[in-house]
Amino acid sequence: MNIELTGLIRRYGDADALSGITYAVPEGVRVLALIGPSGGGKSTLLRLLGGLDVPTSGEIRFDSTLLSREDNPLRSHRRGIGFLFQAFNLFPHLTALENITLPLTRVHGKSQSEAIVLAEACLDRFRLLGHAAKHPAELSGGQQQRVALARALAYQPKLLILDEPTSALDPEMTAEVLDVIAELCREGQEIVLSTHEMGFAKAVADEILFLADGEIIEQGPPDKLFEAPESEAVGRFLGRVMRY
Repeated sequence: MNIELTGLIRRYGDADALSGITYAVPEGVRVLALIGPSGGGKSTLLRLLGGLDVPTSGEIRFDSTLLSREDNPLRSHRRGIGFLFQAFNLFPHLTALENITLPLTRVHGKSQSEAIVLAEACLDRFRLLGHAAKHPAELSGGQQQRVALARALAYQPKLLILDEPTSALDPEMTAEVLDVIAELCREGQEIVLSTHEMGFAKAVADEILFLADGEIIEQGPPDKLFEAPESEAVGRFLGRVMRY
């Protein structure tokens, strides 16, 4: 994962969602986890990394290539990114299979037959092939999120971006989706994710970023950051969220 951020600022009105972030992903990192309090800038950073938003100032480089504000570079970049958000974002009038084939044909130029083969393979991988003809309202929350994950992976993206993928799920469904994501991590999929599941972040991430007030407060490997944080703010946060 070759990502470099330089002086990254994202301002909305008079408020800075990100305040001059400079960071380079260390060599060998395949799973990067963003943690920290709500409103700290995690979702904004993920949107910028995915090309869904552009910075007010500063630079983002992927594989040493600068992401410009022009349409074409951003459009090309987005095609290589898989997204999974807090909300499932499935089309309610389409079946599970159709939710996956639609972007394959409309965005990635696959034929309908190619798209069906890829979609069915992804549904089968996530144990959902028997639900291919169901609409989202007929699926549980965990099943809907797994369909959304299958859609994000159907075209084999270079990078998968996950923004609080379990925040809308109950504990059983959360475990169900985290198991699938952990499997992807073990398989070597490059992932940047934000999560409030501290145990999960510690277990799967190669590198942790702690964001608060639009800044990176601390960064490092999970064992170091969770067991011996250097920042008092990080220590207080972890003390609260990992108490029970």
